[in-house]
Amino acid sequence: MLLIESRADIRVLRLSRPEKRNALSMALSSALIDAFQSAEAAAEVRAVVLCGEGAGFCAGGDLEERRLLADDAAAWQARAALADAVLAAPGATAKPVVAAVHGRVVGMGASLALGCDMVVAAEDALFSWPEARHGIWPHLVLPQLLRHLGPKDAFELLATGRALDAAEARALRLVNRVVAPDGLLEEACALASAAAQYPPEMLRGIKARIDAAGVRP
Repeated sequence: MLLIESRADIRVLRLSRPEKRNALSMALSSALIDAFQSAEAAAEVRAVVLCGEGAGFCAGGDLEERRLLADDAAAWQARAALADAVLAAPGATAKPVVAAVHGRVVGMGASLALGCDMVVAAEDALFSWPEARHGIWPHLVLPQLLRHLGPKDAFELLATGRALDAAEARALRLVNRVVAPDGLLEEACALASAAAQYPPEMLRGIKARIDAAGVRP
């Protein structure tokens, strides 16, 4: 469900539910939160790379699980709290976090990627927020889109559900770099490694000041 690999001082977290297009179930969300906390606590880890296995990075929230829990108020509230926590997890660590995304990057999955400090996108990446199409109020993803894009672009993407390809995402400054799919993880690890060369205290300060400025969701 979540594969964890160490590459020197980089911790690679790989979403691994390819049969569900890496949809964020409660179990996967919990595992991802735990993995970020573990990486934060590990002195030997200087940066984190988040990626996905299979045809795409992440299909968003697990809609099947959502339907199954619809009549269980306590489970529904627990799931909502977990969704908030997993989207906040990349920003909660003081260490630099790089998302390496490819294929479909959808809804909560897209917002999870944007919550990272930097994003490297494969040329085949397609970002979309189709919550309205599924009758889901986009309260989890709206604040982040507003901070990254502003109200008009955010409204268009949420109201129409249209997809952004990697080139347009780069033009809108949603991603740092666009690369060939076969070089995605290597480029993300190289970017993470470059950031990891600086003192942790400096990186903590940079992230804290971005938080204070209201730029980070």
